[in-house]
Parts: sequence; structure tokens; C-alpha cells
Amino acid sequence: MSNNDFEVKVRGRMIKFPAVDGLTPIELGSIVNQVEEKLAQIEDKLNVVDSSKLAILAAFDFAVELYNLRQRSETNREADSKKIEEMVGRLEKTLEGDGQDV
Repeated sequence: MSNNDFEVKVRGRMIKFPAVDGLTPIELGSIVNQVEEKLAQIEDKLNVVDSSKLAILAAFDFAVELYNLRQRSETNREADSKKIEEMVGRLEKTLEGDGQDV
């Protein structure tokens, strides 16, 4: 374990997590708490006790969440680009109109 690795107890087991550049131990702890909460939610909802199945279902759930965030981000980026293009078009028309009055 390197000096930057992060070790914490998850569901009764000590787990060593690799260091993540730019994240503090508090942030890493918060991420681990999210994982534990997700595992507990899935365990309660689906009544799953197999730890490897729980881990796969939690990974799937986080992957779905990440996919949805990426889709929303792309949609927002496209909408922002369209708005910028519209604003540039209006600005160009305004500037062209000002040039004709001179």
C-alpha cells in the first residue's frame, strides 16, 4: 500500500482503495459512504445477500447514473451551443445594421 492509498472498513471488511489524484481523504470517505449506501439500498430492495452479486448490481446502478449524467451533459452542451450560435447571429445582424447607417 502506497502512502496515498486509502484504507477503510466496508461492510465489515477492511478494503484498500488506490489513491485518486485531487481527492482528499474526506472526499474518498464520502465516496465510500455512497457505495455502502447503494449496497444497503440494493440489499433491502432486492433482498440480495450475495456480496459479489451486490457489488455487480451496485456497479451497474452507478454506471446507469453516470450514463444518464453524460447524456444530460451532452444535451445541455448542444443546447448551449445552439443558444450561442443564435446570439452570434443576432449580434452579427446588429453589427451589419449599424454599419449601413454610417
